[in-house]
Amino acid sequence: MNIYLDIDGVLLVNEKNAATGADELIQRVLEAYPDSTYWLTTHDWKGQFTVHEVLDPVLKPETVSLLDNIKHTVWDESKTDGIDFTKKFLWLDDDLWDEELSELEKHKATDNFILIDLYKDPNQLKTIIELL
Repeated sequence: MNIYLDIDGVLLVNEKNAATGADELIQRVLEAYPDSTYWLTTHDWKGQFTVHEVLDPVLKPETVSLLDNIKHTVWDESKTDGIDFTKKFLWLDDDLWDEELSELEKHKATDNFILIDLYKDPNQLKTIIELL
């Protein structure tokens, strides 16, 4: 199964704080899906790679050392361009555009999207870890 991870609003609550469970989620996902975990974030988009810049200051050093094991995706304006719909997947993001929802519906994959709302449920990542 492929795992697609956003950063802002998923692994980060804000610019200076990691989400509760962010370290554990990254560690667990890479333990369970070491060869099929992907970034799907503007911090890894169109040749820019600022993942370390935003995550290194807020994650544990042992987690930071794992970040390069997460693979890059290629997408244009819609994150769904970076998803391989031929494989089972989970996509964790805090936002879903109408065109992305349409693409998920087209592929009968709306259940593969997990909407993250850290303000509503600050412990949501811990719940997801239990499901993995």
